[in-house]
Amino acid sequence: MLARKKARPTNLKNKRWAGIIAAILALGMLVSVVGAYIGQTVGGGGAPLSEQQAEPEPEDYLNYYEGEVERLEEQIQDGEASETLLLELAENYRYLTIVQEVFFDDREAVKEYEEKLVSIFSDLVEMEPLNPTYRVELINLYIERGENEDLIAAEANVAQELLRDDPDPMIHLSLVQLLSIAGKDELMEEEAEWLYNYLGSRAVSGMADNEELFYYAVLLGEYRGDPAAAENILEDILEEESEESAIYQNALSYLEYFRANNDEQEIIFE
Repeated sequence: MLARKKARPTNLKNKRWAGIIAAILALGMLVSVVGAYIGQTVGGGGAPLSEQQAEPEPEDYLNYYEGEVERLEEQIQDGEASETLLLELAENYRYLTIVQEVFFDDREAVKEYEEKLVSIFSDLVEMEPLNPTYRVELINLYIERGENEDLIAAEANVAQELLRDDPDPMIHLSLVQLLSIAGKDELMEEEAEWLYNYLGSRAVSGMADNEELFYYAVLLGEYRGDPAAAENILEDILEEESEESAIYQNALSYLEYFRANNDEQEIIFE
């Protein structure tokens, strides 16, 4: 039997090179990190697996997450659909999507999971209309499904307003990236400019913490064409943060990618 308790991906973001991708992963858009993590997830949290169980087959992954989805949907049907349960259900549908895409290439199943995810995040938007995270998730799903551009624009406009009232650089940067993917260049430029001014003013005044500075560096490197400033900020973060911190690891990963893609000499961090 597979262990039912599931380990959470505490360091999953740190394996991605860029803040943009890290932000998207934080929203649940788990696109390509599968292998070792799924094996750990399926086998973790319970009694040690026997030698025969040490390497689960793809069908084991599929059965495990299908079981989690069934369990959660029964809980939701038996009582009020809480935000926590809906988020856990969405997470497991994401994992099912990964398993189907990587191991089985079942487009019909993926389409069904995406429809479920749209329904879940629509419920979450209705439940928490002032939370921009769920609207950005919907935008991502609409893009994946090739939905009408009006749906994307409508959710983006509301997310814009919410983020102006209560800025969250990680979510805002995710919105910028999704608008770029969707070909909404004018909206993307508008959001990138607003975020640049917001984070820039906080950086100059000394109010920005290292997490905000990290996203500011990504914005400078990816959207503002200022690689020198981005690199300086990342180096400062590495000097100030503990090597064990998530911010340090994100900054290090992005800096290594950044330098490799700008044909600069490889730096070894002691």
